[in-house]
Amino acid sequence: MISLLAAVAIVGATVYTGEGPPFENATILIESNRVQAVGPDVRVPTDARVIEAHGAFVTPGLIDASSRLGVNDVSQEPSSVEATLDRGDPVRAALRVADTYNPASLTIPPARAAGITSAVIVPVGGLISGLSIWVDLAEESPIRRDALALHVALGAERRRGSRTEKFVRLREVLQDAHLYRDNRGPYISGRLRELSVSASDLEVLSRALGGELPVVFRVDRASEIRTALGIIREYELDGVLSGALEGWSVAQEIARAEVPVLLDPTQNLPRGFDALRAREDNALRLHRAGVTVAFTDGGASHFATRLRQLAGNAVAHGYPYEAALAAITSIPARIFGVIDAGSIRPGALANLVVWTGDPLEVSSWATRVFVRGIEVSLQTRQDLLTERYMPVPQP
Repeated sequence: MISLLAAVAIVGATVYTGEGPPFENATILIESNRVQAVGPDVRVPTDARVIEAHGAFVTPGLIDASSRLGVNDVSQEPSSVEATLDRGDPVRAALRVADTYNPASLTIPPARAAGITSAVIVPVGGLISGLSIWVDLAEESPIRRDALALHVALGAERRRGSRTEKFVRLREVLQDAHLYRDNRGPYISGRLRELSVSASDLEVLSRALGGELPVVFRVDRASEIRTALGIIREYELDGVLSGALEGWSVAQEIARAEVPVLLDPTQNLPRGFDALRAREDNALRLHRAGVTVAFTDGGASHFATRLRQLAGNAVAHGYPYEAALAAITSIPARIFGVIDAGSIRPGALANLVVWTGDPLEVSSWATRVFVRGIEVSLQTRQDLLTERYMPVPQP
């Protein structure tokens, strides 16, 4: 990590703020871990550390809105996989990713070197999987929100009737939570009927019912999206859809419900009966319908580095450039209510990236990454192994 001792001025770059068209030949002034000023006419203090960036591009740090960084190092090694439920415990609203997130995970440096400075780390498994966290990919105190959102998985398992069972169980749990929320005293004193989940789970669920926690529904099939929208409306939840491979076919309904969507814009194949109508322009159709869309690779920790490639592919298929960049910067921050992240503006946290060229082109790469105003090292374990084992050229 490169320590920040004074103000830093990045000068001469093309700056995408995450909130509209870029500034040309602009300066970004960073002080006390936040952006103090940005634009073509920013005055640079005499004691500032100046980084010449003429010909480079600067963007907000990228944000992966649904990640497994730090909790899934090796998928086939159970001891390195955390924040997950087995089939025997389908409802664990109180499970906290924060309890097992590992900021020293070897999956994090490659993501940081790829320009990712923040991520939503999600639990998986079961019906109600638990509480996600918001992290900055910093070396110290990385967790910013230890109870960010509640996650619900409604995709079908490989057995008949599983969709119906999940919706029945979800409604039962939400009804129990509603009853608990209005009758905590009788519940504690044993005068309330027995409820189907634990008190710790009910506490989390009651926070979701009160609008304190967003609820992220993992759904793909159009019919399930409609049902999820109905549950969001019925229980007045702050809902988010994740996956939504058939979302394009119900785009107007999603837009009317004002429910945002997290998706992978490159998913265009019917990988199962949940997604028979997946198509390449899913993201574009949702965007044109007025849906708030954020891009994510769906949680694969070793492929988080693909995030900007997903946005670039969306642009190649018609997605507006600034909207695609916002889908991996400012929009995820807005969806989860992290108001000082995802953009380069005065007062925002100084999470930003300097690129050699167009950030959505795979031929470009990050040369400098700032997390909370501190420039971080881009060296990864892969770099160290290359340096150690690459043959030395002979004269």
